[in-house]
Amino acid sequence: MKFWFGLLFLCGGSAWTMTVSAEYDLILKNGRKITVQSYREESGMIRFQGLGGEIGISKDQIQTIRKAGENERPALDLSRPEALTPPRAPAGEEKKSAPQIAEQKKVDTPEKTAELRAKEEKEYQKKLAEMTGQLQAVRDRYAAETRGNTGSDPAFFTTEEAFRGHHEDLLSRLRDAQYKAQGLATGQASQSPPPALSAPPPYTDRQKELSDLRTQMNQLESERQRLIDEMKQKNFNTGSLFLE
Repeated sequence: MKFWFGLLFLCGGSAWTMTVSAEYDLILKNGRKITVQSYREESGMIRFQGLGGEIGISKDQIQTIRKAGENERPALDLSRPEALTPPRAPAGEEKKSAPQIAEQKKVDTPEKTAELRAKEEKEYQKKLAEMTGQLQAVRDRYAAETRGNTGSDPAFFTTEEAFRGHHEDLLSRLRDAQYKAQGLATGQASQSPPPALSAPPPYTDRQKELSDLRTQMNQLESERQRLIDEMKQKNFNTGSLFLE
């Protein structure tokens, strides 16, 4: 009796240690399959063990769970180490990296440098010619208003109008000096001085016009000279700088 009881106990113990773990397929809604040894449901999540620890997937992402069997499509088996090993491409089909083409550094040839320099010089010369024309036009207008003629010839007041123009020019210069001494705007920009100031006499319309013409001439002459200095620094040809 003891013999049969011991044999029965040995057989029962063997059956207890040879428990077979079931496998399950988790079918996701995107068509993917994951094979796991076991799983549990907790707070709306399906949890199972993977090689990196416990993994959780929301139930909303799972379409169905069934026991593993023959599947039409291979599943991702988290219970086996090879599941994390990326499959190797067949021989001859390995993706070849595209050869890196070194970017060719742009190097300007002497001819290209000379071409760019010639283009820049022409742009400077064009700008200088335009500014010279503007300055000459203002000078001619000022000469006509103050002496009755244009050009570089000496002023001969042969008419009463020319003499009055010269007289207005002198008074306009005086007004400029008086207004500037008190920090006031000159020419067309002038206004009635504040009562606290010892106000200089106001401009006439012609005096304002002459004042503005002189201001414009001074600005054009300064800009023109600055442009000429830049051209000389670059060794550009300025051409004739003579103004009539």
